[in-house]
Amino acid sequence: MFLQTILGRYVFREISVSFLFCFLVFLVTGLIAGFLPLLQKGLEAGMELTLILFQVLIHALPGTLVSVLPLSLTVGILLALGRLTADNEVAAIKSAGISVSKLFPPVLFLACIGFSLSLLCTLVLIPSGITAGKTLMQEAAKKRLDAGIEERIFFDSLKNLILYVEEKDGATGVMSRVFIRESSDPDDIKTIIAQKGKMAPDPEGKALILELRDGTIIKENQNGDSTGSLAFESYVFKYNLDKNPGNESHKTFEELPISAIRKEVNLAEERKPTADPVTAGYYKRVMLMGHILITQRFTHPLACLALALVAFPIGLLNLGKSRLNNVSLGLVIIFAYYAATLATERMARSGIVPPEIIMPLPGVFFVSTGFLLTRYVRLERVPDLLHLTRRLAFGIQRTKS
Repeated sequence: MFLQTILGRYVFREISVSFLFCFLVFLVTGLIAGFLPLLQKGLEAGMELTLILFQVLIHALPGTLVSVLPLSLTVGILLALGRLTADNEVAAIKSAGISVSKLFPPVLFLACIGFSLSLLCTLVLIPSGITAGKTLMQEAAKKRLDAGIEERIFFDSLKNLILYVEEKDGATGVMSRVFIRESSDPDDIKTIIAQKGKMAPDPEGKALILELRDGTIIKENQNGDSTGSLAFESYVFKYNLDKNPGNESHKTFEELPISAIRKEVNLAEERKPTADPVTAGYYKRVMLMGHILITQRFTHPLACLALALVAFPIGLLNLGKSRLNNVSLGLVIIFAYYAATLATERMARSGIVPPEIIMPLPGVFFVSTGFLLTRYVRLERVPDLLHLTRRLAFGIQRTKS
């Protein structure tokens, strides 16, 4: 309905332009920060892996959107309304007998769009994107496993395998002082120490093959007792790769839909009473993490509504001729919101308060504060704290001039 009025369309256009500008800036910045480490690995491994990393970045895009949307909405609203206030357009609207409440529908509309997009990301796109990204990375790793092996860094991306290399020749691929621990069979754990090693190609891409020289194989059982050792001059180590990396059994909680997480939580709750203390503690952590992740998928999108509703009355305050005064105050609000969010999540992880109770509190508080401040602004009554902030802004401006 607000788009049918001249004022509604004008305010919506002003806020939309500012929002889109901020959204593009924040999105590009977030993507560059996340992609540079992946690009470095891709350049080291070859162009084919680099193209796969571009696909991984696309699957990681929903996670970036959840962080970018609230920031873009808040700064965009503050920039647009701050300009209207600094140019006395809000004063003109009031003098015409129009309430500032008429400016609220465009803000609420954009906030609801941001909330819906964020909710879609947390419920659907992020879990599926994590699974697709892991599958792509594992497929790339099968093609160029040697690219993931770095000097003096433990390589543990493959299940039941730990690989450590002291030195690696980038030109020839020859590795020096190689340490391997393979525990696929609990009763036959192998520890291999070799002076030299080199990755051998596997045409089918189903196995990791290492040609080792001058080393020792130490075998032990699941209790850590040695069952024998063998010295060798030449040895071919073969590790069969997982053929189904995207299998449901290998998925983490972050990849599962809410229904599957609840199923795992209910299963842990049923097994906990009959388990030993150590296993019961594990089931307790599983239950807690499941409740936290489910709650996060609803509270993270709430930031769009909470910050936008607080940004609306702040943008209407006259904090000086510069519209950046309102933005500066808005950045403080953003910092306070996310600090409160991290604090509540930490309290939930410690088990002090149930996640369903403590984690939504920052969003609920900021939404309530936004409506309260909007009422103050509509009645031309400024709270003492904001009145003090406005006086400080005017004082700083007079000092500079």
